[in-house]
Amino acid sequence: MAGRRLRDSKRSRLAVFLTAAALLAGCQPLPHPFADDRPPAELLKIRDSAGISVAPITGQPTAATGKLAGAVANALLQRDIPASDKTASLGSYLLYGRLAQSLAQHGSATVTAYWRLYKPNGKTVGERKVDVAAPVKEWEAGAGPAIERLATASADAIAPLIEDDMPAPVATAVADKNEGRIRIAVDPVSGAPGDGDKSLAAAVKTVLQRQDLAIVDAGQKADLTIDGKVSITPVKPDKQHVKITWRVRRTDGAEIGTVGQENDVPSGMLEGPWGDIAYTVALAASDGLMQLVARAGPPRKS
Repeated sequence: MAGRRLRDSKRSRLAVFLTAAALLAGCQPLPHPFADDRPPAELLKIRDSAGISVAPITGQPTAATGKLAGAVANALLQRDIPASDKTASLGSYLLYGRLAQSLAQHGSATVTAYWRLYKPNGKTVGERKVDVAAPVKEWEAGAGPAIERLATASADAIAPLIEDDMPAPVATAVADKNEGRIRIAVDPVSGAPGDGDKSLAAAVKTVLQRQDLAIVDAGQKADLTIDGKVSITPVKPDKQHVKITWRVRRTDGAEIGTVGQENDVPSGMLEGPWGDIAYTVALAASDGLMQLVARAGPPRKS
């Protein structure tokens, strides 16, 4: 439960990593361009993606409504569906939820989540209802196990809605699905607190995959390699300076350039699970990364 509280707290207080600048290798130091709290709108657009923006949830119990939106976004991310309760793009699907709690019996109560998913143009995609029973004290406290079970069940119900709404893929006679596409290998990220190393690498893969790039596994032939490094420096008793550097290289080691993100955040805010924070960071970095990928040119014939 303590871990869950920390996770929600860091989400609510996180200053989103903003503009990511693409730099030529060995050119100049990383920029520090944070004048606002949100990334430019153009950085929130992912071509050919089907992201979901989770709206604030209404109803009872209040403790559960305050935590469920973020938990559902995380559960959708685990199913490779971009989702966030903090950011949205013009092309985002919109998910609205309402909770209703049954009368308690023998110390347990059932909470029903009513979900409605809308297309970016405002048309309804569909509705789903999910029931989860748990001890009343867990619902009243907004405790982790009950919220996680409701979020998981909700994501299981919602995911087919958006998957069914996506246009069917066009048939192709190309034998190799990666043929003609730039092949990207994403190396492990290093230096991040909590599960940031794993979450950031996974988020970058998800974002780039939706840019018509071929993400290949370790050991497979790649045109470019991306690696990330996180460094954290105390700047005040209650503040840390977080810097993330993404490096794009050819497979022969030649560096194309770097993308930098940095900001001051409350101390300890990034400890534990990163959840949709990792996706937000990757989303903000994608514009700069794509500039460097374009600079590298078309994939080499092999």
